[in-house]
Amino acid sequence: MRYKTREIAVLSLLTALCVVGRLLTNWLPNMQPITAILLLISFYMGWRQAMVVSTLSILITNFYLGMGIWTFAQILSFILVIIFSSLLDHYLPWLTKRLVFQVILCVAVSMLYGFLVTLMLAPFWGVTKFWPYYLAGVSFDVMHSISTVGFFLVLKQPLSKIFGQYLRVETTKVKQIDSK
Repeated sequence: MRYKTREIAVLSLLTALCVVGRLLTNWLPNMQPITAILLLISFYMGWRQAMVVSTLSILITNFYLGMGIWTFAQILSFILVIIFSSLLDHYLPWLTKRLVFQVILCVAVSMLYGFLVTLMLAPFWGVTKFWPYYLAGVSFDVMHSISTVGFFLVLKQPLSKIFGQYLRVETTKVKQIDSK
């Protein structure tokens, strides 16, 4: 798939937003805006764009915060979360259009992300009993869920305006091309 210059610019700015947001909130355990931003990107722009932003955001921030085997688990977990939310948006569009369900989805994908990262990393740490190990870290997943809901509620309005403007320009160009 080829990306247009305008789309690359928008994806770069969204990646920068994720990177800066994660680095600014790094001192708070499991509180970061990336999950909320990725959900909004997947709803408005699509899953491919959300995957690009997620992969770049994790790679760039982990250069600062520390690169390790967890980087692959984070990237793969975000990709699976994006696929999950995109499938919900595709097959149950009413679910992702109402704010109440969006908040529930924020909690669900944050918990899913934590579960997937734990599931992927447990064998590398030599964990033999997964469930006690996972349950010991659930409080961090809950904090991640709370922060995702908070960031989603704060960022939804300004980002939806930006996405709306971006999509309007793209739709106008498509209509102009179709009429020629």
